[in-house]
Amino acid sequence: MNIQTPDWVKHAVFYQIFPDRLAKGKPPPSTTYPHLPLEPWDCSPTGQGYKGGNLWGVIETLDYLQDLGITAIYFTPIFQSACNHRYHTHDYYQVDAMA
Repeated sequence: MNIQTPDWVKHAVFYQIFPDRLAKGKPPPSTTYPHLPLEPWDCSPTGQGYKGGNLWGVIETLDYLQDLGITAIYFTPIFQSACNHRYHTHDYYQVDAMA
């Protein structure tokens, strides 16, 4: 099998993003899951708690990431899941509403 790496990947600077921990964007997550209590942003994270970062926060952070020299983003899972890290995906066709 002849697998070729795309040229853009060879020179990319990747940044892995766990959306729940990067930045809270608009609309705030409380409008998506009003029943879900969020951990305080400035406290140490726990294994099952949510901080409230979301994809809107990622979008609002893109200029900053670009200024750092980031040219590619690798996301941790963003699909529907029962846990904050979303590796226990329920549905690969649904982006988690909290993300």
